[in-house]
Amino acid sequence: MAASALRSGLMTSSRRLLLPRHASQSSRSAPPSSLSSLMRNLSVVASHRHQHRRQPQPPPPPPPPRQRHQQLRAYVNVTSPIQKIHSINSDLSEEEIQKIIDAELRKMADEKLEKEYRDWRPGQRKRPLVVSYRLEDFEEEVSGASRWTLRDRRCGALGIKLGMMPVWDGWGERHPCTVLYLDSNVVLRNKTKDGIEGYDAVEVGAGERKAKNVTKPLMGHYAKFGVSDHPPYLVREFRVTTSDAMPEPGTRIHARHFVPGQNVDVSGITKGKGFQGGMKRHGFKGMPASHGTSRSHRAIGSTGMCQDPGRVFKGKKMPGRMGGVRVTKQNLRIVKIDRGRNLIYVRGAVPGNKGEFVEIRDAVKRPLFGTDKCEGGKESAFPPLPTFAYEEGVDGCGDAGHEVMMPMQEQDPLEIVESDAD
Repeated sequence: MAASALRSGLMTSSRRLLLPRHASQSSRSAPPSSLSSLMRNLSVVASHRHQHRRQPQPPPPPPPPRQRHQQLRAYVNVTSPIQKIHSINSDLSEEEIQKIIDAELRKMADEKLEKEYRDWRPGQRKRPLVVSYRLEDFEEEVSGASRWTLRDRRCGALGIKLGMMPVWDGWGERHPCTVLYLDSNVVLRNKTKDGIEGYDAVEVGAGERKAKNVTKPLMGHYAKFGVSDHPPYLVREFRVTTSDAMPEPGTRIHARHFVPGQNVDVSGITKGKGFQGGMKRHGFKGMPASHGTSRSHRAIGSTGMCQDPGRVFKGKKMPGRMGGVRVTKQNLRIVKIDRGRNLIYVRGAVPGNKGEFVEIRDAVKRPLFGTDKCEGGKESAFPPLPTFAYEEGVDGCGDAGHEVMMPMQEQDPLEIVESDAD
């Protein structure tokens, strides 16, 4: 029964199939006698459909260059070499057009040859540098006129911090200044690249101390440079860039070594504040004053994360000892110089206690040499090299009255300017 039902179902489904048109009428009407004949009919239908399926046509191949050239000639309607071209708005003959085309092709070939960079090597510029300005507008840079750059270094000085006081300029403007005293600055030795050290530097000693308080090896070191009678209290080293910035050993460095109006960098040891909390030491905000906070108002709060990473990172700002570290104050302007008493009046605060030594150098970022803010104006593009030509009886004489102020600005800073709205 099951086999007969299956045979009848297959016969019914086979009648619904679409057979090829070229099949005989007997094959259309006669039912299949067995399962094998039905399968043959199915295979015939599948092969017929596969044969009559529309296949995608590939694009036609491009015509050869010669044929393409002939098509173009036919398009422009050119029948002879001397005939004018009537399909475009031109009065040129084919020969003239061909000359123009050949010239353009030669030009393109030359440009391509220039861009090949046959002699190029790694690290070289392939194309010439293109500038958007005229070099004649920058004659100083083009001619190689030497100027004081940010990389130039000269010898500095050692000063003693005396305190702070106000200084008024010619316009009546008040400048809070720190007074620095250059106490017996003398050049001990010079170090060069050709020597044992291998770099250019100048050793400067400042102050005086008793010979009995100096060890014999150190006294022998000072005796080489002729300062055994009054050994210096402090010795520091200043790096220089050229040998022109090296004063001779035994040269005295006075306050006039610096120029009024220039900027200097002052380095020193800050005042010790002892053990301080995070709010004073690092400027933390602290915890809330209310809303559930108890006994943690000045605490720093969390010091890290949770299980990952599971530790406090190195360098975390926390309570600890404050001060007693080396700090450099940059771009402090020299308001006034007292040549007789070797005093330098620097605008702003300087690190350290009163009576401590500080290192004074030319500013690295903004030295102001060669500007109107510095003495000498634009004509003096260099500081005194290796140092200033001192005058006997003036520099270091100990008398007052030899003061030099920084240049004043042209406009009164205290002048009240009425606005247009008023």
